[in-house]
Amino acid sequence: METIPKNVLIESLKTMPDNLEVEQVIEQIILLSKIERSRKQLDSGAFQMHDDVKNAYKKWLE
Repeated sequence: METIPKNVLIESLKTMPDNLEVEQVIEQIILLSKIERSRKQLDSGAFQMHDDVKNAYKKWLE
């Protein structure tokens, strides 16, 4: 399960309209979770550059 800092969620909610649907809040939480996961992957080096992926799968891209 992904975690996000509470202050990030609170700041994000502050930018949203006063009246919103539960689904909007859930979508925002999911988005923030994905962003946080990506930040952790970047920090740990668990990613591949686009050109490296293109070279590795060159046969598939033809």
